[in-house]
Amino acid sequence: MNAKVLLTSEEILKEFQVILALEEKAVRVYRQLAEDSEDTQIKSILEEIAGEEAMHVSLARELVRLAKEKKS
Repeated sequence: MNAKVLLTSEEILKEFQVILALEEKAVRVYRQLAEDSEDTQIKSILEEIAGEEAMHVSLARELVRLAKEKKS
């Protein structure tokens, strides 16, 4: 039987912080690729993806905030 291992509040916070960093990096990468692209269709798609990733950054920040509150 597999025992379910629960993360501590501190571990959850650290995981959320990693997620936030990855989402922030994704925004930077997609924006840079869009900026570097000469193809208007590709540029448009990359800008759209960057916008979606920016929404993920907002959600990840909220997760970090909530995890910090729960930890205190």
